[in-house]
Order: sequence, then structure tokens, then C-alpha cells
Amino acid sequence: MILGLQITGILFSLAMIYFALLHYKKDNLNSLEIASWITIWVLVILIVIFPEIVRAYAASIAVSRVLDLLIGGAFIVIFIMVGSAYIRVNKLEKKLEDLVRKLAIKDKKA
Repeated sequence: MILGLQITGILFSLAMIYFALLHYKKDNLNSLEIASWITIWVLVILIVIFPEIVRAYAASIAVSRVLDLLIGGAFIVIFIMVGSAYIRVNKLEKKLEDLVRKLAIKDKKA
């Protein structure tokens, strides 16, 4: 059972790395983003292959279950991603607002 889950986890992670590389080649991701995604998915592969390391780490920081540790880590990653997306959206809104103002002034003059 666990071997099947491990294989599924590895295949899923490899597929996600492939999709990240595709988006990088299409210029949808920058260098920092592609490095972050590859790092995350390689860590997932390592966690799937060597779950004992995660168990030992969880025990060393007094987390009773490995799942609790993984969920906590996932929340941290999600908060970072949401914060980054929020900053990007604000920048895009400002750029769009500036563009609309310039076009409105240009139309008013014409």
C-alpha cells in the first residue's frame, strides 16, 4: 500500500516539475519562481521516498504526528504564495490605473 502511494507521489511531483518547466519556457514563470517550484517538488519527492527523516524531525520539534508537521508547512507555503500574489495584484492594479488615466487624458486632449 505504501509503495503504491510513494510511486503515485513521485509521479505526481515529476509531473508538476514538468508543468512548471513548461510554464517557465513560455515565460509565465521567472527564475525565482521556477527555482521555488522545483525545490518544493523535489522536497516532496524526498519526503515521499524517505518518510523516516520527516518522522525524526517531527519528533525533534515535539510535533506528535507527521501529518500535523506537513499541514503546518503547507500553510506556511500557502501564506507566502498568497502574500506574493497579493503584492503582484496590487502592482498590476496600479499599472492599470495609471494606464487608464493616461489614456483618458490623451482622449480628452484629442
